[in-house]
Amino acid sequence: MNPAGELLIAAEWDGLGVTRAAARNSRPHAAKLLIGRSVDEALALVPALFTLCGKAQGLTARAAVAAARAEPAPDEPARIAAERAIAAEAAQEHLWRLLLDWPALFDHEPRRARFAELYRRLASAGSGGAETAREVGGQLLDLVAAELLSGFFTVAREPSSLAEFASRARRGGTVGAALADLLEMGTHSPPQGMAALLPGADAATWAAELGGVPDEAYCRAPTWQGAPAETGALARHHGSMLVKLLIDRGHPVAARLFAEVVDLSDWASRLRHPLANDMPPVLDAAPLGEAAGLARCETARGVLIHAVCLEGDTIADYAIVAPTEWNFHPAGSFAREGSGWQAPDPETARRHLTALVLGLNPCVPFQVNLAEAGHA
Repeated sequence: MNPAGELLIAAEWDGLGVTRAAARNSRPHAAKLLIGRSVDEALALVPALFTLCGKAQGLTARAAVAAARAEPAPDEPARIAAERAIAAEAAQEHLWRLLLDWPALFDHEPRRARFAELYRRLASAGSGGAETAREVGGQLLDLVAAELLSGFFTVAREPSSLAEFASRARRGGTVGAALADLLEMGTHSPPQGMAALLPGADAATWAAELGGVPDEAYCRAPTWQGAPAETGALARHHGSMLVKLLIDRGHPVAARLFAEVVDLSDWASRLRHPLANDMPPVLDAAPLGEAAGLARCETARGVLIHAVCLEGDTIADYAIVAPTEWNFHPAGSFAREGSGWQAPDPETARRHLTALVLGLNPCVPFQVNLAEAGHA
């Protein structure tokens, strides 16, 4: 067992398709480790607790504590530095999926050298000066236009059909090829419909929604206004014309992959122009009652919430609501879309399930275990 936890997918195939699929998330509730510690000790520990998105986790924790202490809002240079650090980290996470995981799923050659080169540059951009960040952001935008989705930038109009979409995707390198492969796997409209998409609410709205530090049960199966919801690239870009086309035509997994590329472009733009007026803040915070605060952060995988209650300089209560718990909620996106679709053989079924998991983008390692119905 992975000590950091993992996502275990158990599914059944009956010879025609996947009839059942369930996800079990074994990740420990890390917030428990912060309770009873001094604020300084807890803030130092947070980034070390998370293999992925450590910078976003650390900055969100600091913002929540600052709100609990009623400290003044950070000045503009501090907000610019935070946004660039979060944007660089988010771009790194997207590149891991787009250049390594998605191509490998469809037996295309992963772009390991390109990934390593850009990953290193993003590491320096997140902590370097404005010029470095602008340069790397421009390189990412060039990557999208010239390498990942080049087939969509050579014709002025949008594709008018799925066949044209797939044809253009094939001309766009390994990510485009993976998109076309997804389309060829066929359509799937969940019988109960797709899960709701989490809105882009700010920290004050979240504080009003939660009303206090949420308990562990909520953190493991969060809801928005009483219902499960999906967070991440699809939630942020579902209104994009081509993302909407894929959803409307019964290709939600392909829509998530396309949205991830669109999202990478957004993070690149934030590196170049942090705190732009036409983009919502990446990180903000709000009071959550007496000596309590909440911070909200957008990450590659979706919305991250930290909530804290202080007793003097000690952490009295702490909660973390992470994107994985939204997307793999027992009644959420994976539960709705993981079964009920056709697959002629176990390998196709396994690939479809893996694509769905990649599209929902968990922040822990995952395993897909597929059994024949009656032998599970």
